[in-house]
Amino acid sequence: MNPRQPTILMYHSIARLASGPHALCVAPEHFETQMLYLKRRNLRGVSMRELLRAMSTGDTKGLVGLTFDDGSEDFLHNAVPVLERLGFSATVYVVAGMLGKENDWEHRGPRPRLKLLEPDGVREVSERGMEVGSHTMTHPRLSGLDPEVLVHEVSDSRQVLSEILNAPVEGFCYPYGDLDGAAIRAVRRTGYGYACAVRERIEHSLYDLPRTYVGEKDSLLRLAIKLKVAPIKRTLRRFEPLAQVWDKAKGR
Repeated sequence: MNPRQPTILMYHSIARLASGPHALCVAPEHFETQMLYLKRRNLRGVSMRELLRAMSTGDTKGLVGLTFDDGSEDFLHNAVPVLERLGFSATVYVVAGMLGKENDWEHRGPRPRLKLLEPDGVREVSERGMEVGSHTMTHPRLSGLDPEVLVHEVSDSRQVLSEILNAPVEGFCYPYGDLDGAAIRAVRRTGYGYACAVRERIEHSLYDLPRTYVGEKDSLLRLAIKLKVAPIKRTLRRFEPLAQVWDKAKGR
């Protein structure tokens, strides 16, 4: 990856589900282990706001972008305390038209029902040093969307969140990583400073930044590979007993 464009990790929910692991969820203790690994590797997790400031000066050494899609309530309760303890920050992308509801949008296969942040939770996340970005109004796929609906999803979500926070919202994230040229243009015209995608890129600009998915099955070794850094053996040894217990509990 270009040295001016550090790795950006993409999380969703930080929660343990009664029904077992799910691709969108990372158990709180596993998430903490991953963050401790970053810390011991002399890496610091930062919000996109902080990462982009560093990119503008070319001083991104040791920084890893941390992003959380959907704005589930467990971000506030399970992720923020860990991030605060380690001196990290992160960006959470909130579905502005569904605050306080559940994530009942389209999803491939069975999905966990997760409570989304209330407006007060959104404000608290921001007050505790995390960046809040927009994830549209209702979480639709944006490519090929009717132009009027596209404007509503992209523009109104920024307005709603800006009013809640009493501050401009600079970041946007495409639901499902689904985007096309029209979606990028809508984001730019609305006044966002950047937008996060997943793998698909059209402009290779600040409006389709790629990210790397992190899930429950990512061991520290796999995380090191995704970070494109050499694993530290003593760090891996320290967490090996926890990893073995975790793998055994999950039947791996």
